[in-house]
Amino acid sequence: MFGIGFFEFIVIAIVAIIFLGPDKLPSAMIKIIKTFKTFSKSINEAKTVIEEELNIQELKEDSKKYRALLEQNTQKIKKTFSSDELLDLQDSTKEVNAVLEDIKKTTLNDDLKDTKEVKNKSEQG
Repeated sequence: MFGIGFFEFIVIAIVAIIFLGPDKLPSAMIKIIKTFKTFSKSINEAKTVIEEELNIQELKEDSKKYRALLEQNTQKIKKTFSSDELLDLQDSTKEVNAVLEDIKKTTLNDDLKDTKEVKNKSEQG
């Protein structure tokens, strides 16, 4: 217990009995135990706070690593495509979207015409 052997503990107990006497020894032991519990609780709380701080520090370091990786990949993409190429790609995307819209409108109009023709034939027949 705390690096104290049985013999050392007996010597400390005998000295305590001699100095404190049998009347004050129980109350002194209670005070010592309460102080020890308070000290242990404080130490445990300090350990918890330190572990939380270390965990927060690790999270910060991880986020910095991911940010650096993201910036590196962004630079690689920028190097791969020049700004003109990116604008050309954006324009091409707009053109493709416009063609798709025209196809949708044409298909919708054709479907409406077919529906009207079927309806007119059914009314006539």
